[in-house]
Amino acid sequence: MKLGSFIDKRAILVGDHFENYYDAVDALVDIFGKLDMLPLSTSEVKDKIRERESQGSTVLPTGVAIPHARIEGFQDLLIGVWVPEEPLKTKDGEIAILFFFLTSQVGSLNYLPILSSIAKSCSHDNFPYNLKGMNVHQIQDYFNSMVFRKELTVEDIMTPDPVTCGKETTLEELLDLFYDKGLSYIPVVDDKHHQIGEVTIKDVLSEGVPDYIKRLGNVRFLKTLEPFEALLRNEKNILVKEIMRPCNRGLPKEASIIEAVSTISSKGYRHLPIFNGKELVGLVSETDILQKVLRG
Repeated sequence: MKLGSFIDKRAILVGDHFENYYDAVDALVDIFGKLDMLPLSTSEVKDKIRERESQGSTVLPTGVAIPHARIEGFQDLLIGVWVPEEPLKTKDGEIAILFFFLTSQVGSLNYLPILSSIAKSCSHDNFPYNLKGMNVHQIQDYFNSMVFRKELTVEDIMTPDPVTCGKETTLEELLDLFYDKGLSYIPVVDDKHHQIGEVTIKDVLSEGVPDYIKRLGNVRFLKTLEPFEALLRNEKNILVKEIMRPCNRGLPKEASIIEAVSTISSKGYRHLPIFNGKELVGLVSETDILQKVLRG
């Protein structure tokens, strides 16, 4: 299906100058209000959008903003677009194109596939910056060239090109990755990017507590951090291959999101490696499902 078929030319604004993010959103809401396409009053829809934005910015690092609102009982999907003459600078990043979405509480069947199509377009062809200078008809034609699939797979919601390490990575380097990147799980790969193991913060913590201490049961009497001090003294010499675990999980990139949810919930996993053949190409986490499916 083509993205352009979901966007009314009357809801495409080009080159209009708005002082801030919400001015552009409000202008698009007003357009849908005048077309009598809103399920609520314009003021109520604007309040819904601000309520959603208060939960976290929808300005993406790719120059795309996707403000949206979910309306209970609404059975349609409305999309409005604003392409500024120059990218709008905001505290959350610059905006080269703004997509406004209005959908149902549970989300239209097309909502996530369209978001996935937009995200993939951002990875090539300099989208959205190549829309600069186009008129409404040219932008509509561009959207008509963007084809999306209605069926979603884990590839559509995964975090691509995840941070990895090798089996010869030192504990010092591993801890820096966990800390600097804000991670709790890192796949271990070989030089072909095939996953050969996995390591978590829990594995590192476990390495810092000797087996005899674990067997004691009650360790309240231990008031010092001596076991961890010994671990840190040797962090340059301990290698990942000494603490990593085999990886017995993962899905092909063509797997369905429902399969990922089922695997995560039934097995108690927090992360699932995603593969293209044997090559590791992404990770799907509980957070990905929350942010991109349940609250996307």
